[in-house]
Amino acid sequence: MWKPVRLFAFKRKFDFLGQRRIALILSTLINIVSIVGVFTIGLNFGIDFKGGIAIQAKAKDGKAELDQLRNTVGALGVGEVSLQEFGDPSTVLIRVQRQEGDNQCVAGAQRVMQKRAGPGWLVKPGAAGTGDVEFTAPAALDGANWRDAVSRVGLTLQERQLPRGTTNTAKVDMSVEQRAEWCQQVAIKLVEDAIGTNYELRGTESVGPKIGDELMRSGIWAVIATMVAIAIYVWVRFEWQFAVGALIAMLHDVISTIGIFVLFQLDFSLTALAAVLTIAGYSINDTVVIFDRVRENMRRYKKMPLLDLLNQSINETLSRTMMTSATVFVAVGALVLFGGPVLHSFSIAMLWGVIVGTYSSVWVACAGLVYLGLRADQLRPADDKADKADKTEQAGA
Repeated sequence: MWKPVRLFAFKRKFDFLGQRRIALILSTLINIVSIVGVFTIGLNFGIDFKGGIAIQAKAKDGKAELDQLRNTVGALGVGEVSLQEFGDPSTVLIRVQRQEGDNQCVAGAQRVMQKRAGPGWLVKPGAAGTGDVEFTAPAALDGANWRDAVSRVGLTLQERQLPRGTTNTAKVDMSVEQRAEWCQQVAIKLVEDAIGTNYELRGTESVGPKIGDELMRSGIWAVIATMVAIAIYVWVRFEWQFAVGALIAMLHDVISTIGIFVLFQLDFSLTALAAVLTIAGYSINDTVVIFDRVRENMRRYKKMPLLDLLNQSINETLSRTMMTSATVFVAVGALVLFGGPVLHSFSIAMLWGVIVGTYSSVWVACAGLVYLGLRADQLRPADDKADKADKTEQAGA
């Protein structure tokens, strides 16, 4: 007959908490460095939060020439530009700062019109304090032709905006915010016109300044709400010392993960935020499993010293902890190797999260119970009665 596979078949008596002071000093240093890094170096915010444009382009023949591309795109007057290889040497990711909707943007729209609709076109901003844009055609056009012409720069003339009769001027009414959003599309078309001969655009992403700010605020509130909800759950599920220990461990994991984004300047986007939230959930899951065994052993061995009891509980759950961590590590490792550039930041963060989540469950959460002075007589009497009732029912069955 087949026998069950045991990861640790020998008797486990590792003195984990004997090294708690070294571990806590190391953890504190990592978190301090991570926080300092956020304020001094800063996160490499992606388009989702910072706003701007991301354009993926592939060379039609051979390898992408980054230096040449940087000079070409940098000369367009669209602001700060950064380039990097994207998956293979022939594909490049072009990042352009968010556009402010100023007169420079309108001048860029004129270049696009002259490129796409023919020479002689003029584009200028409307009255001061508005986002209006005025177009002047080289020849008089009727309403249908005007609609087709301005669509070449990503605008749509509404019925109320269509010129009366045939004329060579038209005005598009917009707010300042709407013009800033439109300027994102103008910048994309400028880049496409500049590099379209040698490169094929594979995809574009544009996030305006208003949307980027909203996403940033929503992301921060999502992280805070998640951590508060998890803390409340642990507080209800366990005694307050367990809740505080779990919350400290979760904060440790989140802060150190953000430090990884700073250290390697990984793209911090909505995908990265999802990784941070996933790590918080993974960490608390691992911690709760160990805490369950700790509380169970505290009821069973009421006179056992706390350090010995915690070590025993960690050793008893070690096989489960290592098996879970190993399987998740393998899955995330596959994402790192084969997930491609889109999942790169997410995969690296998750790989770190598996390691630090397992570490913090032992050397942060459990070590915290020691310093919080947990004692067996602090366990809730109601839980003891419930446990005794359950054991009586099981014995009767």
